[in-house]
Amino acid sequence: MRFVFFWVFSMLMLGCSASRIQQPETLPAFDGFTETADGWRLSVFRVPPSGGVEQPHHGVPVLLVHGAATNRQTFMLEGSDLSGFLAEAGFDVWIAELRGDRTSRPPDERTWKRGDWNVDRMIDRDVPAILDHIEAATGHPSVFWVGHSLGGVLGLVTLQTERASRIRGLIAVGSPVVFTHPSDIAARSAGLKPLAPKTGQMGVRTLASLSRGSLRLGPDAPLFHLMFNADNLDVDAATKFAMVGMENIGGGVTEQFEGWLEAGHITSADGATDWTDGMNKVTAPVLFVAGRVDGLAPPWAVRGGYDRVSSSDSTWMTMGRGWGQRNDYGHGDLLIGDWAYEEVFPPLRDWLVSRAVGPAKEVPSGSP
Repeated sequence: MRFVFFWVFSMLMLGCSASRIQQPETLPAFDGFTETADGWRLSVFRVPPSGGVEQPHHGVPVLLVHGAATNRQTFMLEGSDLSGFLAEAGFDVWIAELRGDRTSRPPDERTWKRGDWNVDRMIDRDVPAILDHIEAATGHPSVFWVGHSLGGVLGLVTLQTERASRIRGLIAVGSPVVFTHPSDIAARSAGLKPLAPKTGQMGVRTLASLSRGSLRLGPDAPLFHLMFNADNLDVDAATKFAMVGMENIGGGVTEQFEGWLEAGHITSADGATDWTDGMNKVTAPVLFVAGRVDGLAPPWAVRGGYDRVSSSDSTWMTMGRGWGQRNDYGHGDLLIGDWAYEEVFPPLRDWLVSRAVGPAKEVPSGSP
């Protein structure tokens, strides 16, 4: 997750609202909108298994969920397309864009401009709406969940709720659940806390646009390395992702992230529910993936989830030189790195295939 990055630049970006994409329907793989109980309309995308949805496949759909300040391009960027990779393996792949992304539609303009949403709302409102949309289209009441960063956290927390049965299994990629040993950058950023917006949007897209040139001049600069290991990411790919894959973040989310750093655990916005302690409620199969040099979700922060879940099928994977990869992995390059197709995607696919159970179900008539 990128909250340290946001804090460092909050003084430059308070209250900047992103311009919404006017016609998400024209985007590749767009499936439709799903409406949440509190009035948001969220975009859902679909990449059917090779041969089309009418062909036999693994049955249970796969839902890909992006992290904070990013969008569907985490899984659809040309050259590192996890959605296409899994579709070729026979999975019916779905990608959801959460509230606050530019393809989403808020209930009113005030909510949008004030950045008036948080992680709790994503869990309580976005998740059920997205799962209902997929079930209506496929007939399947559950999904395999693959989440990057905050996307994995959302899945882990959902597995602690009454909706746990709707997640057949989970892959959490670079998803931290403990912050008991904050990095040096996080510690220094704490001094910028008063500058973090409680309302408005953090203008991450503005920063991404401004940083394009600097990526070529200094691809291994500390800020860039916080998000990616430059050894694994071509500068052209990084520049493209900065332009199409980044989103603003609401002040409510930023404030909640602050609370997580202070508490050392992930919690509800009011602090009343400790989701880190609640990891022992997770009994579904889970694969935890950590990048060896991830500056935003270091292995020990991700390991906090692995060590706490009660699942009898819990797997740990570190991506780095000591584990057979060309280079150590950072945060974003776990999914959009140069070697993701060769080194990261295959073990994710194999984990899903080995846990896909039951015959393929007939696709309901009228499905796209």
